[in-house]
Amino acid sequence: MAAMATVRAWLTVKPHIPMIKFRKGGITGNDLRATQAAPSPSDPAKARLTAPPKPILEDWQLPKKYQRQPLSDLEIEYINYGGPPPMK
Repeated sequence: MAAMATVRAWLTVKPHIPMIKFRKGGITGNDLRATQAAPSPSDPAKARLTAPPKPILEDWQLPKKYQRQPLSDLEIEYINYGGPPPMK
């Protein structure tokens, strides 16, 4: 009898649609419904869901402020040594 009440409670639960909209990534409830409807390629809703690919930058193309700082000789020795000495 308790199992039947549990099943009935689960059947009344509505599907979750997130209320929070993040700036990047994630599918909202409206986008999920639009993708389930399978719009045709000429549909403007489909064009809204797909973003153009962004260019991939190589290391040498990065601005100076995003480039890695060169390692000092002391840092190189520390890395080659294997890091801090083991604790006793």
